[in-house]
Order: sequence, then C-alpha cells, then structure tokens
Amino acid sequence: MKVELFIALRYLLRRKKAGFISLISLISVLGVAVGVMALIVVLSVMSGFDRELKSKIVGINPHVVINKSGGIEDYEEVIHQIRAMGLDKITTISPYVIGQAIIRSDSNALGVMVKAVDPAREDITFLKKFLKAGNLDFSVPVIKEGEEQIQGSVVIGRTLAHHLFINEGDIVNIISPLLEKKGLFGAAAKTETFRVSGIFQFGMYDVDSTFVLMRLDHAQELYQLGNKVTGLSIKLSDVYWAERIKEILRGTLNFNYWIQTWIDMNRNFFSALKVEKNVMAILLFLIILVAAFNIISTLIMVVMEKTKDIGVLKSLGVTKAAIRNIFIFEGAIVGVVGTTLGVGAGLMVTRWLNPIADFIEMATGFEVFPSDIYYFDRIPTQTNSIDVIVIAAFAFIITIMASVYPAKRAASLKPVDALRYE
Repeated sequence: MKVELFIALRYLLRRKKAGFISLISLISVLGVAVGVMALIVVLSVMSGFDRELKSKIVGINPHVVINKSGGIEDYEEVIHQIRAMGLDKITTISPYVIGQAIIRSDSNALGVMVKAVDPAREDITFLKKFLKAGNLDFSVPVIKEGEEQIQGSVVIGRTLAHHLFINEGDIVNIISPLLEKKGLFGAAAKTETFRVSGIFQFGMYDVDSTFVLMRLDHAQELYQLGNKVTGLSIKLSDVYWAERIKEILRGTLNFNYWIQTWIDMNRNFFSALKVEKNVMAILLFLIILVAAFNIISTLIMVVMEKTKDIGVLKSLGVTKAAIRNIFIFEGAIVGVVGTTLGVGAGLMVTRWLNPIADFIEMATGFEVFPSDIYYFDRIPTQTNSIDVIVIAAFAFIITIMASVYPAKRAASLKPVDALRYE
C-alpha cells in the first residue's frame, strides 16, 4: 500500500499543470496560520488579564472574611478560637471596619468606601509599591489646626485625589451616614477631619476611585461602633486554600457568623471574565473554520484538475484507498504547515506584544493600550501550554476533516468517465 501510494503521488506531482502547491493552497496555509496565531495571542492576553486581576484582588482584599449581623464585639475571643485550631495556612487574622461615607474637600464631595485596618495585626506593606505620594503612616495623633481638629490620617486612591483636587498633606472631611445629637438643631451627620498621608494607584478603577484607608480606631469613632468591628479578615499563605479554610471555620464557628472567600466576593466578576474568554475563543475558532473551507475548495479544484491523471492511475490498478489518501495527505500538509507557522507566529507576537504596540503608537500616534482605561502599564500576557496544544490539535483536526470530502470524491471517480473526453 505504501509503495502504491508513493507511486501514485509521484505520478500526480510529475503530471501537475498549475502546481500541486498552488496559490490557493498557499492562501489556505496562511488562513490556518492566521487563525492559530490570533487564537494564541488573544487567549494569552485574556489569561494575562485574569492573572493580573486575580493578583490585585487577592492583594487588596482578604482571602477569607468573617462577618456577623450588627458587627463583632468579642472579636478577640473569635481570633483566639481560630488560632487554637492550628491552621498553618493562616498567616494573619485582623479586625476591620468597612462602610460607606462621603469625602469632602474644599473643591468637591464624593461617595466613598471606607476600609479601616489595624496596622499592628494586618500587613499592608504590599501597598508601598503602589504609592504615588506620601506614606502609609496612620499614626498621626489628634491635633488641632486652626479651627479644625484633625482626627488622624487617611490614604486614598489617585483617581479619588484627582476628582477631589487634592494632594498628599491636604485636609479632607469624611461624613458618616450615621447621625449624632449635636447642638440646638437636633441630629447631624457624624463628620471627622483627616489629613491625607498617602496617595496610591492600585490599578483597579473601583479601588483607586472609591477606597479610603484609615486606622481601625478612627473608623470605630466615625461609625460610632464602640468596641465592635465589621468583621475579621484572614490572609492565607496559599489563596487557593480559601474554600477549604471556609468549610473548616463554618464547622467550628456558630451559625451567627457569615464566612466568605475572595472567590465568593468576586464570583460574578470572574464568571464574566471567563465567559468573555470563551466567547473570544469561539469567535476566533471561526477563522480556522474559514480556512478549512478554503482547503475544501482547493482540494476540489485539484480533483477537477487531476481528473485525467486520476483516471490513468485507476486504470493502472491504483486502489480507491490510495487515491483517497493522496488528497488527505495534501490536507494534512496544509494543516501541519499552517499550524506550525501559526503557533510560531503566535508565540513570537505574544512575546513581543508590548514592543509591537509601542511601535504602532510611535508610528501612527494611536494608543493601542490606554493605561487610563485598562489601568495596566503594559499589556499583560500569559501563554498556557495547554491552550497552545489544544489550539494546534483543533486546527490540525479541522484541516484533516476538511480534506475528507474532496478525497472521497477523487476516490469515487470511475476510470471510464475520467478518460472519456481525453
């Protein structure tokens, strides 16, 4: 069979008119290559976004939070109870307060989310690499400046500072939604004055535009909590142990406590990102399908061109299987060459994606990746070997399947019909 196939293939190659590898065949190869390259680049960028966003989310948010309706008053006892369980994956347990407020400067006022931590218990040094001005010092004592009594210091996002028209060292007022009895005119909103000690740019719009960080006791005073806290935040040495730790804590603490992981708090966001990645993959797979139709049309044209030669071969005793395998073999060549070129080009473009974007921006003035929209300085990429293997395998299988119909058509030609008008 192998000898017969080799003889038949050699005969067709010698007898070709327009060339066995024609311009149409080259277009088919390029179609497969472009589809594979686009898939690898896009999925690498999507995976890069997923990695960067997850790293930022687990950086700013606790890995596990424990809440209770009305707040937790005996939080020291709860911390001791958790520590007594001996869970080595837990690195820190710290109380926190979170709540909505209005921040006001001399020029503007905006709604914000206040997050208060205990710097002595919770490690916030990772924020230093995101600081654009000032420091993370929350230890400013209560001082009187003019007619205002400064309660302490806060750290805010760069976008929020921009909207408030303030810089590091400026004074802001934070207004709590809770009321306090004050003066002859009845209740008024609780208001405290703070100095901005630092400005950060974390790289996520929601954080940079709405978060205000302050010390725990300052927030307890602002929200009139007394000794209560909103909840406990737990940081882990391995963030993917969060679900396991959650189940362990749920079996230990009573039902009054509400336990969430970082995955629970961002489930909709990660689901949307996953759906977007899958939709992009499906859309780009269509490019490979278009290339497959090109392969079908190419091989059908070759069959029509080689009708006489196929008739000669069959009259000499070449089997249908050998004729069919010749055209499947050509489809396989297109698949292998196109997939190889596509994988190589995809990996190269992914590796040099940011320099390519910089060159396009320099040459055309068009900003390919605006940092004020995506909040990343560079395009994040992460090439997963499994994605590359799946893409290459899919492309090759599609090209083989595309060659089956033309191969069957060539094999079904009868010698008499093929040679009748020759």
